[in-house]
Amino acid sequence: MFNLFRSKPDESVAEIEARFPLPESEYKRLKARRWILDRVPKGGIGAEIGVFRGHFSEMICEVLAPKRFYLVDPWTLQGERYSWGGAYFNEGRLPTAVARDQALMRVRAFAEVEPVMVEGFFPDCAAKIPEKLDFAYLDASHKYERTLHELRALEPMVKPGGIIFGDDWWPNPKAPHHAVFRAVQDFVSESDWEVRAAGPAGQYALGRRADRLAVSG
Repeated sequence: MFNLFRSKPDESVAEIEARFPLPESEYKRLKARRWILDRVPKGGIGAEIGVFRGHFSEMICEVLAPKRFYLVDPWTLQGERYSWGGAYFNEGRLPTAVARDQALMRVRAFAEVEPVMVEGFFPDCAAKIPEKLDFAYLDASHKYERTLHELRALEPMVKPGGIIFGDDWWPNPKAPHHAVFRAVQDFVSESDWEVRAAGPAGQYALGRRADRLAVSG
């Protein structure tokens, strides 16, 4: 088991948030991302690849209420702190263990959800998810080749009728994470998957063409 409280024994999610706040723009974008959850099946088994502090994990639990939820992130494997800095990482002050523990605290607030923590780099750690998924949310590397590799790895892990969805789908070539858009487009062009929804706040959702044809047929 993880040592849930790495810094202060009785600290709550809100108290950690006060010590290590996200930029205000990120809280606003978090709300703007919620719409994509309406395109995803509720209940069942889900995974989030790239969890960070669990802000979107909490929203997934609230809206989708998965029975079992795999939280996949390298966390402390990246070092003691997020040393690359920036306001998103509290200028390098945020400990990776605190981010991990806060994510688990957020999900544990939903009694109907069983959280499964997988600390590792995806898809190297994919074997730690031994069952098929109803949905998988991808918000990990943001690099073209790595994202395409992640999507290919997720494909056989998702059940028929399941959804792969994710963050940072930006068609503008000048956007910082345009590589995710390129990887998604190349993935759907080489596979049986298609873009079901995409747009606001950089969100996208993919489903198998065969699933859609089976329903319409």
